[in-house]
Amino acid sequence: MSDHAHRVDHQDWDTLTPQLLLEALVYELYHPVSLLGSQLKRLTDDDDPLSEDDYEAIFAQMHGAVRQLSKTVVHLKRYTAERKKD
Repeated sequence: MSDHAHRVDHQDWDTLTPQLLLEALVYELYHPVSLLGSQLKRLTDDDDPLSEDDYEAIFAQMHGAVRQLSKTVVHLKRYTAERKKD
């Protein structure tokens, strides 16, 4: 990932060039998608039995990742809707 990719406040997306928006979007998506993949693997891996607390922690993390992805999608929809107006 490029050095200048960083978390951008979603309110500032409208001021970004398409290239900078793509970099910010990759940054926004990478962590929750990675977390979901690794936690799903933990849930389906038979080699490492999980405790009840483990399950609760995994589902809480997965819920947080889905919430973050949902917010990013909403902001992206707003961004694209604003671009259609221009």
